[in-house]
Parts: sequence; structure tokens; C-alpha cells
Amino acid sequence: MYTIRQYLLALLDTRGLTRTLGEIDVCRDAQGRPCFSAGNSAAVFRIRLGGRIRSLRCYLRPMRHLKEIYGQRLLEKELYLHTSPETGVWVDTVVGDWIEGSTLHETVAQAAALRDRECLQILVRLFDRLALALVTDDRAHGDLKPENIIVGDDGTLCPIDFDASYLPAFAGEISPELGTAAYQHPARTAADFDERIDDYPAALISTALHALAADPTLWDRYGSTDGLLYAPQRIAADPAYRETLALFERRGMAVQYRIAQLLAAPTLRLFGLAELLAEAVREKPAARNGTETETPELFVENGRWGYRTAERVVVAPLYDSGFDFTEGLAAVQLGGTWHYIDTAGRTLLSCPGCAAVKPFRGGKAQVVHDGERQEIVHPLKTPRYQ
Repeated sequence: MYTIRQYLLALLDTRGLTRTLGEIDVCRDAQGRPCFSAGNSAAVFRIRLGGRIRSLRCYLRPMRHLKEIYGQRLLEKELYLHTSPETGVWVDTVVGDWIEGSTLHETVAQAAALRDRECLQILVRLFDRLALALVTDDRAHGDLKPENIIVGDDGTLCPIDFDASYLPAFAGEISPELGTAAYQHPARTAADFDERIDDYPAALISTALHALAADPTLWDRYGSTDGLLYAPQRIAADPAYRETLALFERRGMAVQYRIAQLLAAPTLRLFGLAELLAEAVREKPAARNGTETETPELFVENGRWGYRTAERVVVAPLYDSGFDFTEGLAAVQLGGTWHYIDTAGRTLLSCPGCAAVKPFRGGKAQVVHDGERQEIVHPLKTPRYQ
């Protein structure tokens, strides 16, 4: 085991203490303090090397598979640490590019506090694309969390800290770490070490980001420094989780509702997550309000309702019930709430509190609200329920 103090003593005067890097200049903040961050297994220093700002990852304890994970970025036995006035040891380091920006956690907290929905919506889209790439890959990050994702100054999301990564070459081994508890399935053990270990944190982070983009005040009630909104260890009873499900149901956010439901799954491998994320990032075409040459028809898959033509699925099977399209809209039920969607799957009209609804005919539809039969107008004319 090594200490940050040992690394600071070496890095603040590296003459004769590196094998290939030469002298290293550790960057300092406005108060003159060395710039670094410390995690469970390593400290990362911001350094100036060869005229460039780089990152230097220094390990506080032995780590396995660094060569397989980092490749040429790993410098074996590169830095000499004094373990006593007379003795020392050569230790491995990892040199990489320094990414200017803030962590996703910091960016989300700031945007939510400022009620910056536009920023949160951008982060949602960026993260869902990243999550889809992660859960469909044959490798995994292993400790996916907002603190391990940098929102770059160029507007990109950059994962960092790959020490707990899974690669196909590690099949059959046990996990070196269990990830951060605030983002991991409570049933995860060291035996869970494969390409699916990012499923749960990807679903949890996506759910939290969509919830905050829809209602940033959730951060005031449930945001924390340890996690975003939810406590996986008690997810079914978590008030933030329950409020999120109700929010998604009320607004007709069907994809997000189904991803959120996966967080209560008994296993950390989430069936259907990749397909849901693919639907989340899919660009929806403009609906043509009933002028399509072929009206999508209802179909059922795994107990849920969607719509398709002879050529393709146009609305994924996400709903608990549904009616046929009439006048370019279909009534669908998500949880206990009815909505009207267009042929691209966009929710155009929501009917919270309605016990029953009927399809549109002649620009109007019948609904039962608070025990009374009411008439509503086509939303492209005068929407009545928001």
C-alpha cells in the first residue's frame, strides 16, 4: 500500500525518480496546492509534461490487469517512491490525456440548481448514447458513475477510471471491485464480472437524468453527494424512485418509465435495456396526422402493446393497453394513465385521472374523468389535458 504523501514527495521533485518521463511538473491551483483527485485505488495528478497538460494515475494499492486495460499508457516501474529514508520501490503509473471539464455529477447538480432544463436535456441525450454503447459492447467499465464521466469543455462525455473494467480476456475471473454502491445493483457480488455489469448503473443514471430534465426540483428534495437521486439498496421503497415513476407515467414518457421499472429487477442483468436505450436515442420522424399510406396496427410483444406496419415497427411495444389509430392518434395506457400518441410515438395529449378513453372521431373523443363522461378536442386543435 502506498500513500498520497509518498507520491507528492516524489512528484514535487522527480529528479532521478522517473525512468522514462524525465522531470514532471505538477500543476497547482490558485492557492498553490498540487492538483490531484484521490479515489479508492488511485490518485490522479494533473501534470505538465513535454509542454502538454497530462494526467498521471498513481496507484495506492496493487492492481491487476493494468497492461490489458491501459496498453501503452501503462508505464511499468516508472516512478520511485521512498518507503523509508534509505529504501524505496519502483511503481507503475498510467499517463493519459487530461480532459478539461467537470464531472457529470457536478454538471448535473449545477444545472438542476439553476433549473437549466436545456442543459439537462442535452446531458440526457449524450448519456443515453454513451449508455447504449456500453451495454451493447463486449466489455464493461465496471464502476460506471457520474463522477467517472467528464463533461468536456467541447460538450462530449468522456468516461474515466477504467481500473475495474471487464474485458473478454477476463472471462471466468472474479471482479477486482464491486463499483460504487450508490449506482450498483444491491445483489452484485465479486462473481458478477462480465460484459453486463454496466446495465444497472446505466439504467439508474439514465433514469435520474430524465427525471431531472423533466423536473429539476427533484434535486432539491433528493439530490446528494453520494448518488444522484436513488438508493439502490431500498429502491422499491425509495420516495425519489416512486416520484420518478409517477412523473414518467403522468407525462407519457414510456421508454423512461420502462427503463425505470428495470431498477427493481432482482438481477443486475437487465433484460431489454439495450433495446430501450436504442429506442430512447432513436430520432423520431415527423408524424403525418393520418395521411400515411398505411396506418400502423396494434401488436403485442411480451405482454406490451405497440404499433407496426407491414415493413417495420413504428411505435415500440411499451404500453399496457391501446386502441387503433384514428385521425392520426392512438389512445395508449401507461401504468394507470391514458395518453394519445402520434404515429411516431410522441405523446401529444395526456389524460391523468381518466378512468376510460375512446378514440377520436370527427375531431373529438369521449373520456371518463372523475366519474363523469367528458368530451375532449383533438390536441392539434385545442388540447385540454397537459
